[in-house]
Amino acid sequence: MRIGEIASRAGVSRDTVRFYERMGLLNEAAQPHLSNNYKEYSALALRRIELITHAKALGFTLKEIADVIGAWEREALAPSEKRVLIREKIREVENKAHSLAVLRVALSEALDKVERGCTDELPA
Repeated sequence: MRIGEIASRAGVSRDTVRFYERMGLLNEAAQPHLSNNYKEYSALALRRIELITHAKALGFTLKEIADVIGAWEREALAPSEKRVLIREKIREVENKAHSLAVLRVALSEALDKVERGCTDELPA
């Protein structure tokens, strides 16, 4: 699929696709016809963009995402090293999930106070 189609299907702009490619988050698309500048993106590239978009929505930086992708693709890393890196990222996800759960409880308590008309003002 060409850049317009992959961008549309992934829900991102063409510039985003180009940026991810420049950043090394996507493998460079094939250019099957040397007579034009059209690139062909694979279904794997589409899944990769969807993964990046989802991870970004969950608060991961592009560097963090690139680290995981790099660990997965780096042939120089032994499978045991890849597992270590990916397990580390899973622990980070679990820590973020815990922090978000704590924040949710605090926000729910604050909402409850507001709804009951309580304030946190100190007595005069």
